[in-house]
Amino acid sequence: SLVMSLKARDYLNLVVYIYMEIRELLPKNKFDNSNINRLFLLTDEEIKPIIYELLEWTQDYNWPIAKEIIPVLLEREDLIFPYIREILQSNDEEWIYWVIKLLLPSFSVSHKNMLKDEIVRLTNSSEEDYKENVLEFCHAYFSDL
Repeated sequence: SLVMSLKARDYLNLVVYIYMEIRELLPKNKFDNSNINRLFLLTDEEIKPIIYELLEWTQDYNWPIAKEIIPVLLEREDLIFPYIREILQSNDEEWIYWVIKLLLPSFSVSHKNMLKDEIVRLTNSSEEDYKENVLEFCHAYFSDL
């Protein structure tokens, strides 16, 4: 029992250590691309705990790190998909715009189909200046489906 609890504690310590090591790969600021290549090497299970935080760097494509994070995210389409749906349902029009422009065009047809309701809602409810950009994408988006 003591050996078992030590093994469990060692395992837990290892899991915490790995999680902390993976968190170290997150960009420290909008210019920090020092770990991009290492992010590509992570398995889905390893990157999963930080995938949303990586996605947050796409909130503004003018940030230099955003351009480098996009390919990492697109390799993990299945992991980011639930968060993409949440973003499209949010009120963050700038982030929605960048998601529609930079991520959705590379999504699989099945994932695009699953987002159809969100896209239709956006075309019906967006502000006028924003709506033009969304509508432009939606025209191309629906022509693919």
